[in-house]
Amino acid sequence: MGMSRRMMVMAAAGCFLFSTVRAQDQKSPEQQMKEYLEILRKDVRTQKQSVVDQAMGLEAGDKAKFWAVYEKYQEEVKLLWDQRFANIKKYSDNYPKMNDAVADEIAMKAMDIDAQRSKIRNTYYGKIKAVLGARVAARFWQTEAMLDHMVDLQMGTEIPLIP
Repeated sequence: MGMSRRMMVMAAAGCFLFSTVRAQDQKSPEQQMKEYLEILRKDVRTQKQSVVDQAMGLEAGDKAKFWAVYEKYQEEVKLLWDQRFANIKKYSDNYPKMNDAVADEIAMKAMDIDAQRSKIRNTYYGKIKAVLGARVAARFWQTEAMLDHMVDLQMGTEIPLIP
């Protein structure tokens, strides 16, 4: 994939992720967070496949092999997203009355989810490498890392710091 195509894919990914932000009127941080999470959940799932497909740039035969493995990857990642959203909901529910114990619990859970996410991505790097070779697997890893970082950045700008 040429550098200009990669840049276009990255720009498209950025646009789709950052387009999830809506202008916020005078709503509480908790309400803003709930609305944001609902938008993000819908947008990521509906548009991610297209971004990944373009970034991978595979021929038809390789696409079938890739998507067979990638769908299993997505199933595992979805479970992590469910955990992540539950952790963010807990954060939102406790935001006005945050204490050290709850803050520690939320932070430890977030770190655990991050570690699990890296482990899953690394595991599927090996699975894709076995089926399609190291270059395709590396492209998968890069694409997923880029998308994860973009989502993390977006969420980081939308979720207020712990009071």
